[in-house]
Amino acid sequence: MIYEKEGKEYSFLAVCPHKNRPILSEGYKIVEDKIECPFHHAVFSLITGELIKPPNSKTPCPADCKLIKAEFTSSGVKFYGNPIIPELPRKNT
Repeated sequence: MIYEKEGKEYSFLAVCPHKNRPILSEGYKIVEDKIECPFHHAVFSLITGELIKPPNSKTPCPADCKLIKAEFTSSGVKFYGNPIIPELPRKNT
């Protein structure tokens, strides 16, 4: 995901690091420079990627819980941290 403010771009992998959920799923919210994950409502800075508000969940965020910065280069995408593959919640059947 790319966020732009005052002519500067900030790019992050669009995955919430709390439970590897796609943060841009239906129901996400962007307010000022913050994005709220639609699954457990963790809030992250779109400037630094830092966790601002922990998730409403019994499962805490990992100690290094922040969005993964992404940089687009001529040879591809460089991630600052380990890329996360998003997962959707499993439904019990």
